[in-house]
Amino acid sequence: MRNDIVYVHLDKVSHLTLTYGIGIRDFIGGIPHLPENVLSLAPVDPNQEIDIYSGFNMYIGVENVKAFLLDRTLKNLRWIDFDNSFDLESLTPQEVSEMLYLGHAFTHLKSPFYYKLQNNFVYLTLPNGANKVYYRFLPNFYHVMIQALTDHLGRAYREKRTFLRLRYHIQEIPAALAKQLLPLLISGAVFDFGNLKLQGPELTVPILAAPDSVYQLKWHEPTMMIEKSNLVGRLKYQMNTGTWDLIVLSPEAFEDNLNF
Repeated sequence: MRNDIVYVHLDKVSHLTLTYGIGIRDFIGGIPHLPENVLSLAPVDPNQEIDIYSGFNMYIGVENVKAFLLDRTLKNLRWIDFDNSFDLESLTPQEVSEMLYLGHAFTHLKSPFYYKLQNNFVYLTLPNGANKVYYRFLPNFYHVMIQALTDHLGRAYREKRTFLRLRYHIQEIPAALAKQLLPLLISGAVFDFGNLKLQGPELTVPILAAPDSVYQLKWHEPTMMIEKSNLVGRLKYQMNTGTWDLIVLSPEAFEDNLNF
């Protein structure tokens, strides 16, 4: 699968994001605070600590959580955070079954945010390498996306300029520009870093509008969406000034009356 595209689909109602090309390191770097406690929604590992009330593996403390999230042997992360281990005692069988369903079917039956757990996230890696992540506070996702897009541009630039020994620092995308992208994210957007163009100090990345049907293809090759997407704009970055611009080619793709 290609590692030079970023796909983003945003559902503001359920606070759900479906992404490809935004990984756990982007998540960790973009959120304000790492969860202090998590339950793994994947099949139980008998070699890890198990919560006796829910039956899930649990990881307590920021250091243990970070080690779990960055464990390279775990290809499909599926987890939910929680505030305090004492809260697990009050989970009902119905709530445990809902979380089991989240980890198995990669979707929610009811709200994925539980009052008893006070969780801020549900993180699900799909079989095709895409990620479905629920954010209690959506602005946290916008920071994750900004970090991911910025890092992808840096990697794409270094691949084009392999003779460079030093890493060129790319300035982060401004929040105001990211806000302009949000209407497009609701229908689905593809940022194609594989077709990065260099012209002097100027870097441009194609932005494509993905068809809604791609949102359902959780078992298929994510990069097939390139063939079904339409060019609607470009991200432009000036190396000499560190400034970003959005070039809009299809204004209707970026128009929405929703209040972000």
